[in-house]
Parts: sequence; structure tokens; C-alpha cells
Amino acid sequence: MTTPRQRQFLFAQTAWMLGGTALLASVGALTLEHAFVVSFVGLVVTTALTSPVHATVAWRRRLRWPLLAGAVVFVALVGLRTVEKFIGTL
Repeated sequence: MTTPRQRQFLFAQTAWMLGGTALLASVGALTLEHAFVVSFVGLVVTTALTSPVHATVAWRRRLRWPLLAGAVVFVALVGLRTVEKFIGTL
């Protein structure tokens, strides 16, 4: 059974992802990498904005793993792009 806070979090994350995908598609920049970056930034922002200040909620501890995995993929994407740009200038 989900709580109202969990539903609020899920609705906010879903709205961010759909809005970001629609925006990327409207400007012609919809790629898998861009969609991932927009979704990951949305997850980080939604997690930060909806986190309680004085309490630790049990279901929010499970968000650490998707955030960690997303951060690893994000760093890998940035690293690949940096290496491509660096090699392209040689």
C-alpha cells in the first residue's frame, strides 16, 4: 500500500520525465542519453525537494540504490563524451 507521500513522489517523477521527454522531442534532441540525463536530474531534484527535514522515512532509503546507479551511469556518459571531445581535438 502506498502512502500519499509516495504517490506524490511518483507523480512528480513521472511528470518530470514526461515533460522532459516532450521538451526534448519538441526541440528535436530526443536521444537515449539526453532522456536519461533529464530523467536522472529529475530524480535527484524530486528526491531533494520531497525529502522530509527532520525524519527518515523507510521507503526513501531504497532510493539510494537507483540514485547511486544513475550517478555511475551519468559519470560514465560524461567521461565518454569528454574522451571523445579530447580525442577529436588531437
